[in-house]
Amino acid sequence: MSTAGTGGPGSGGVRRAPAAALASVTLASVAVLGGVGVPAKASPAGLPSGTITTVAGGAGGPALATLVPFYSPYTCGTVQYDRGHLYIGDQGGAVRAVSTRTDWLTTPAGVGQNGYSGDGGPASRAQLGVPCAAAIDYAGNLVIADKGNGRVRVVAATTGTFYGRHLIRGNIYTVMNGGAVCKVAAGSGSFCPVDVIADNSGNILVSNEGTEDPRSPSVTQIIVIAARSGTFYGRKMLAGKHYLLADGAGAQLAVDHAGNILAARGSRVTVLAERSGRFYGQAMRPGHVYVVAGTGTIGSSGDGGPARKAKLSNATGVAIDPSGNVVIGDSNANHVRVVAVATGTFYGRNMTAGDIYQIAGVRNGLTGNGVPAARAKVSSPHSITIDGSGNVVLCDAGSVARVIAVRTGTFYGKHMKAGDIYTVAGNRRGTPYAAEGGPATSAQGASGGIAIDRAGNLLIAAGRLRVVAGTTGTFYGKPMTAAHIYTIAGGGTGGLGDGGPAASARLGAADVAVDGAGNLVVTDRGNQRIRVVAAHSGMFYGRSMTAGDIYTVAGDGTAGFAGDGGPATSAELSDPQGVAVDQAGNLVLVDVGNSRVRVVAAATGTFYGQAMTAGRIYTVAGNGTCAFAGDGGPATSAELCFVNPDAVAIDASGNLVVADPENSRVRVVAASTGTFYGQFMTAGDIYTVAGNGATGSSGNGGPATSAELHYPEGVASDSHGNLIIGDSASEQVRVVAASTGTFYGVAMTAGDIYAVAGNGHFGLTGDDGPAVSAELANPAWVTVDGAGNLLFDDDSNGRIRKIAGH
Repeated sequence: MSTAGTGGPGSGGVRRAPAAALASVTLASVAVLGGVGVPAKASPAGLPSGTITTVAGGAGGPALATLVPFYSPYTCGTVQYDRGHLYIGDQGGAVRAVSTRTDWLTTPAGVGQNGYSGDGGPASRAQLGVPCAAAIDYAGNLVIADKGNGRVRVVAATTGTFYGRHLIRGNIYTVMNGGAVCKVAAGSGSFCPVDVIADNSGNILVSNEGTEDPRSPSVTQIIVIAARSGTFYGRKMLAGKHYLLADGAGAQLAVDHAGNILAARGSRVTVLAERSGRFYGQAMRPGHVYVVAGTGTIGSSGDGGPARKAKLSNATGVAIDPSGNVVIGDSNANHVRVVAVATGTFYGRNMTAGDIYQIAGVRNGLTGNGVPAARAKVSSPHSITIDGSGNVVLCDAGSVARVIAVRTGTFYGKHMKAGDIYTVAGNRRGTPYAAEGGPATSAQGASGGIAIDRAGNLLIAAGRLRVVAGTTGTFYGKPMTAAHIYTIAGGGTGGLGDGGPAASARLGAADVAVDGAGNLVVTDRGNQRIRVVAAHSGMFYGRSMTAGDIYTVAGDGTAGFAGDGGPATSAELSDPQGVAVDQAGNLVLVDVGNSRVRVVAAATGTFYGQAMTAGRIYTVAGNGTCAFAGDGGPATSAELCFVNPDAVAIDASGNLVVADPENSRVRVVAASTGTFYGQFMTAGDIYTVAGNGATGSSGNGGPATSAELHYPEGVASDSHGNLIIGDSASEQVRVVAASTGTFYGVAMTAGDIYAVAGNGHFGLTGDDGPAVSAELANPAWVTVDGAGNLLFDDDSNGRIRKIAGH
């Protein structure tokens, strides 16, 4: 087998023109849509071969808070204010901090993917498992209710001793571990922290939705973690130890000006008295629980009357405003309500002490920005806090944080009118493009089909087509900064956009390749087409194209199977995904819904054992049946079975490599007759080159055809002729060695298969260490850059990661 590869990038196949076509071209001098640049360096200095890093994708931020989508804070996330910031628990595995002055969002903890890792290390690299809430303690440390891991964790603001142990600034630590998987059920004996707040003595109060004691009939508790040794709530406590204060508490907690603890739970809001006195119109004794609002009967009534006689539908949020009033998020009723602590005018209304009033929400929805809150639609306001200006902040089920302005002024960087409601964080549309123009490693959802263009930039196809600049310069008509991310195609919401600017087109990009002229070829699965973004003006694919515009070169937009042998633009496609450009310039695509691999001929001639005419489309592998059959015979008679995603590549000898995931195999359609992968092959016939048909991950270090594969979705060929496989469900990137040697830090024998990334465990760990020790999450698309580094789409982690190849 030849070791002189043609580039091979991604599960999308050959991503650059064949070596012969580029022999006189250097990456540093190639113009790409009016821009020139030099490729990025091979890998960060000092990283040995086989080291893994992240090059795109992250938790989100820093950015304007309204541009960063939250995974869904509704399922448990809360919002709390402290020292100029809102702290929002984002279920997707991050804690967000939003400046109340500028509305700028940062992510002080979490990588944006659920899991458990990182204790004792930097919080920015830690995995959180459904972080429900976050608060700032007396020393400025960030305290997190990590429900999914059954832990309370702390990010140290400074180096010192806190909670009875030594903590290092910026690192994350567990200060309470329930020791059991979170189960929200009576008597479960598990620890499910859903809220954390600091009390007036600096201790941490925890709302536990499980129970530590399996004998307890309650499913909610208030637990205190002592910040220092002393007497609190009438009990002697030791620093770092935790104590049960009350059973039958609520999901969200608040501490009033007297130090009493309020809890929102179902049809009531209750208070645990910290000391003797008269509060909320009642005489109270320390350690006793009293009702502040709600009858215990589910409903939504009683506005303008006594709070204890009102019905609440599902009180999940509670906060104390600067006047001492109790603000309630009545989530099932879609209302924000207030219990007045004294008679006076609050929120633009005359209120009587002890009575309850609705101040926001008319019914379920997310409308009314910039209009009176009382007329706006809100959606399950499940968490409430009061910011430093006295504004009411609610966490809305639409995955946004909204503010009810208490007075007219400028808050969160925008002018607000008293009594009106505004969105200040989150993005209901959930768009993953918030990092536009910013560092690629901060971009959410930066994963998909990948390729390297002729200037060394990383292309990512995931709905839109985005580019991570390999160097600072002008590419695709845009000034770009090295390692920053930009959209170059897609984003339009109107018509298809053919014949117009690519950036304005409607696009559902699944994969991308680069042809011999530098044009970008995109599988548009959303529109059942193959489309091309022209690199420069000229004649391509039999039509005149303008630089930067987008055109359809295959598919008529109808999902189906028709048109073989006819014009490619008149053919029907069904869920086109992987795409490659072969050595003759033909476009090769995976037509997933039709269980076929098809080719759009670039010229008239014989390819893959068939006579083809330029501009027409042909099936070169698969008979339309999703099964396994046909090895050693004509590829067009074989059975293939695809899933999502699915890739093709062109190897160093020009053969077509197909990921056949449902059959747990990687197969090759021979481009010419000869011996490849240790087998004699006939042009146009199909052969298995990796996988024995059994689903699994065994066989590393042995013959590739004897190994198990587990949903191999990505394929590529590197410059050494090695076959690279994104073996998705095995959580590994694997390589079939073309020759004996050391590749990606692993010693290999020709014909055998090896894991070069992934330890087989689902997760997100390992950056800056050996790739074989890292945790991955469904690695799919694969590619190789011009410096020999291997890049792959770590799909469920929303990242592109790189393995140093030098």
